[in-house]
Parts: sequence; structure tokens; C-alpha cells
Amino acid sequence: MQGMTPMVKLLLIKLRPFLVLSNLVLTGCSTWINNVQVQTLTKNYCAPNVTYKSIPVQVIPSADSIRLSTIFSAHDFVLVKYLNLSPTIIAYLNNPDNTPLKLVAKQKITDQCMLFETELNAIAAELDCNGERIDKLAAYIDELNSNRQTRLTVASILLGAVTAVTATTIKNDKLNNGLSIAGGVGTSVLGFMTLNPKGRRVRMHMERNMLQSIWFQNNTAQIYPASVWGILSEKRFSNSENLSLLETTRQRWLKYGLDDQLNSPQEKLYFREGGVFIAEELHNLANMHNELQATIRSIQQDMRSLMQTLSTLD
Repeated sequence: MQGMTPMVKLLLIKLRPFLVLSNLVLTGCSTWINNVQVQTLTKNYCAPNVTYKSIPVQVIPSADSIRLSTIFSAHDFVLVKYLNLSPTIIAYLNNPDNTPLKLVAKQKITDQCMLFETELNAIAAELDCNGERIDKLAAYIDELNSNRQTRLTVASILLGAVTAVTATTIKNDKLNNGLSIAGGVGTSVLGFMTLNPKGRRVRMHMERNMLQSIWFQNNTAQIYPASVWGILSEKRFSNSENLSLLETTRQRWLKYGLDDQLNSPQEKLYFREGGVFIAEELHNLANMHNELQATIRSIQQDMRSLMQTLSTLD
């Protein structure tokens, strides 16, 4: 500090704690996060390691359709259709006295039901994994944002204290006024930073977006087996019978501030390739995965009804 006047030296000594604190605050409040934990959670480790072949849904002949409709409820009939059970059930019904054939048919029906439930569980497990992964990332960002708010609040309090103490110890009016103004501006800046509603951000790219097919009402990505997709698309399978499970799920997602505007920023973020997310958007994304998982699992309730009806076939 050679060559400095005593007044300047005193000023630097008084402001040194604030300068150090400001450096810590600014370096600790960067909005862009890309550390090891973020990289781990933004990587999609939930995707299956192998590609499964989807079995096409067969068309039921009209005569068989009429016959099956007298045996099965509307919901059960939809399951019979998309599980490709109709040929086996018709063969079973057409051979009441052929015990070996009936045993083979029943075993085939059981196998097909088990395969379908495996498909349901696989999709639900992937949705559950993604929901948990994204929710962990959102919670981590929430924690960083909370620490940031605390750090800024403490910095604002300390800056006010340093400014007040300095004002009482320095007798130079011009310098005192300058310090008071600088302190006031600094406190205002820190206060403004605490009002930032967005906080930290992370970039997440979604190559396999399980929500995309639901939002755009098509399965071109072939993420969902044909049987599962057919049931989700069937209006007769929904409780309302006016909208399919796909449509009702999509309607529920509109509450997250979405609209039907094509290629909107939110649509690209949630239902296409992803992008830069804040904590609130990550929570929304996790919730949508969990809601879709619940919809998928609800199909198992109807599977129970179908199995009960199948057990009564004579």
C-alpha cells in the first residue's frame, strides 16, 4: 500500500471484508450448473438396454367380435382385442369337448396375459425411474437455490453493517457520502438478486422422450408396445368414453402452463429434445412422468377383471 494516503488505506481496510464477501457471493451464485451430480442425473440411465419387438394387433372378424361382445364387458373386450386373445378364445369356445386343445388354449391365453403385464410393468418402471431421476435433480437445484438465497441475504446484512460502521469512523464528508451511496447501491443489487425467481439452471437433452408420443398423440418413436398404445388410444377404454386415456392425460398436462401452440418454447422443452431447465420446470417434468406412470398402471385394474372373466369360460 505504498504511495497511498492514510485515508485511502483506511477505506481499503474497511471495505476489504465486503470485497472478499462479494467475490464469494458472485462465484457461488452462477446460474449455470454442470457438475458431476448434474451430469449423472441428466443422463438417461432409465432407458432399456435392448430394443423390444412389438407384436402387431390383429383385426377381429365381425362374427367373432359379436360373439365375444356377449361374453366380455366393453373394457374386457378392448383388452381381448389388443392382447390378440380373440383367435385363441374362439378356438377354445369352438371345441368344448376337446380337453387337450382347451388346455393348450388356456395356457396360451395365460402366456399372452403375462407378456402384456410384463410390457405394462416395463413401461411403468421406466417412467418411475425417469420421474425419480428428474425429481432428484429438481431437489438438488432447489437446495442450491436455497443456499444461494441464504448467502445473498447474509451478504446484504453484512454490507449494510460495514457501510454503517464505516460511516461512523470516517470523518471526511465527501468520502463518507460516497461510501454510503456505494453501500446503498450494493445492498440494493444484492436485494434484487434475492428476488430472482428462476435461480439455477441445468441443461438436459432428452433423446428418448416418453412424454412426446402422448403429447403429439402418435407412437412413431415406437416407445410403447402396440398393445399398450392401442389401449391408451381407445376411447371405449376410458371411464368417460368420450376421451381416450391419451387425451385425458394430455389435458391434465395443460395445467403446467402449457397450451396447444405448435413449437412453443415450453412444448420444445418438455416434449421434444429438452433444453435448459429451472427447478420448477424439472418438478413439472417429473410430475408428468409420474402421472403417466399412474395411468399405465391403472390398466392392471382392468386386467384383473379380464382374468376373472377368462376363468369362467367353459
